[in-house]
Amino acid sequence: MTNKQIGKVLSQIGSLLILQGENAFKTRAYANAARRVETLSEPVADMVNEDRLDKVPGLGASMVRHISELVRDGQSSYHQSLVQTVPAGFQEMLAIRGLGARKIRTIYDHLGIDTVGELEYACRENRLVKLDGFGAKTQDRVLKGIDLIKRSRGFHLLDRALKEAKSLADDLLRHPDVWRAEVAGDVRRRMEVIRETDLVVGHPDPEGIKPILHRFGEVQVKDGRDLTVIGPSGLPVRVHCVPDDTFSVTLYHCTGSEGHRTKIARHADDRGITITDRHVIRDRAVIPCADESVIYDLLGLQFIPPELREGGEEVAMAAVNRLPELPTKADILGVIHNHTSYSDGMHSLREMAEGARARGYGYIAVCDHSRTAAYAQGLSIERVIEQQEEIDALNAGYDDFRILKGIESDILPDGSLDYPDEVLASFDLVVASVHSMFNLSEADMTARMVKAIRNPHTTILGHPTGRLLLARDGYPVDVARLIDEAVDHDVAVEVNANPHRLDLDWRHLDYGMTRGARFSIGPDAHHVDELDYVDYGLSMVRKGGVTPDRLLNSLTAEELVRLKSGSLSTAVS
Repeated sequence: MTNKQIGKVLSQIGSLLILQGENAFKTRAYANAARRVETLSEPVADMVNEDRLDKVPGLGASMVRHISELVRDGQSSYHQSLVQTVPAGFQEMLAIRGLGARKIRTIYDHLGIDTVGELEYACRENRLVKLDGFGAKTQDRVLKGIDLIKRSRGFHLLDRALKEAKSLADDLLRHPDVWRAEVAGDVRRRMEVIRETDLVVGHPDPEGIKPILHRFGEVQVKDGRDLTVIGPSGLPVRVHCVPDDTFSVTLYHCTGSEGHRTKIARHADDRGITITDRHVIRDRAVIPCADESVIYDLLGLQFIPPELREGGEEVAMAAVNRLPELPTKADILGVIHNHTSYSDGMHSLREMAEGARARGYGYIAVCDHSRTAAYAQGLSIERVIEQQEEIDALNAGYDDFRILKGIESDILPDGSLDYPDEVLASFDLVVASVHSMFNLSEADMTARMVKAIRNPHTTILGHPTGRLLLARDGYPVDVARLIDEAVDHDVAVEVNANPHRLDLDWRHLDYGMTRGARFSIGPDAHHVDELDYVDYGLSMVRKGGVTPDRLLNSLTAEELVRLKSGSLSTAVS
């Protein structure tokens, strides 16, 4: 387990103890231990394996035992026992933003509330306002947090849904009579959160594949030919079993949104063509469709990539051959915005560089946290110098790869960046991001971020709304204003590719394209494996209609460095 993961478990133990009514001394011990572990400069696992953890100030013998168990077994028996004994309603309340364990305990002690449903009702009756330490603003935040939980129920992040659906498809393809299996639905369109998805299987008999589905999860029979299987995470996957000659039409039907299919149907009607969920029909004759492109050809349309099939203007644009050229993986020359063990990343500078190089990239831009981000071991000026010297040494050994000196600078509450100008000038690029003070008004947050955009050292505006999908709404900010300012000051806007963020939302990208904005796919990788998050960012920019020439990742390392010298307009056409 990482230091951050261990700290999270220790924090949860402290919260659960508070909910149980334990004394403050004991609960504080776990909170303090969590902070201590998260701020250590080396992996806790190494210290446990070398029997050095008891040398850390502030960690007593029992705490060392708990942490050692976490390192050895990946879980804590004490934590598990608390999870079993603390009422589930209390634990569900912990997910509500603006409501910590102490406030939950206060609510229970004074109002006897131990479920989210009761809490929402109490808020509607203004019963929290009169409690000490609460007030109208806290009550409003609690209501918004409850609303977010309700909206999030039943949804799954794209990465998990995609992995689960592809896993089932791969299992089905091992069946000797299944010649093709493709993920469709929201997952194929790469929606950022998924409630359910579809799988089209080239096998006409559902009974023949039921044993595989039963191994995957609970099987529900919808009708004679379609089944639904509930995967390990609770994701419903509708399985459509079809013969070879209808596979492509069914894949088309199960991929597009209802809005897309409606617009296609109207376009087809004008040409005397009917498209069902299995066939394309003209003059009462079924037209063979070997693949989806035949359907669009018959309709006189450009092929519409799955990511664009949302029911917007894609059909009208395809009719006049004006769909944007979407980027592919081959257009991504470098991977921008990554963290190393200099701050809160898991791997060393060399390991992250080698991971990017092994994936075929020509460069990696390392952007560790700046000094204000103490919770993430943000870099002091001395550490910045140390890292840049190591980058120079590593680069001297490459002739086909380059490490760029970057930083993810906190945007401070007043809108300034987190180092003096002479330090900011030493970086090849600066990603400016908000990591604190999310509760500002929209006007104040917008002004704060606009000031950061106008800073001459800012290259990229990082995760512009701060959202965490299914966990935290973005802070209030005027996104159109941010895009306008970014265009005016030659600053790119990040599409953060971490599946928990996918921020900027793809729905804003079309406006950015009309304004001439430039975008940067940033995996925000804290682990070598997370370099693959680039794929999710690529899906988002494709959904938003961003073209390759608008992506910083399509620049060479040399061109990207030129952004700091103010030559963005010549570096990118």
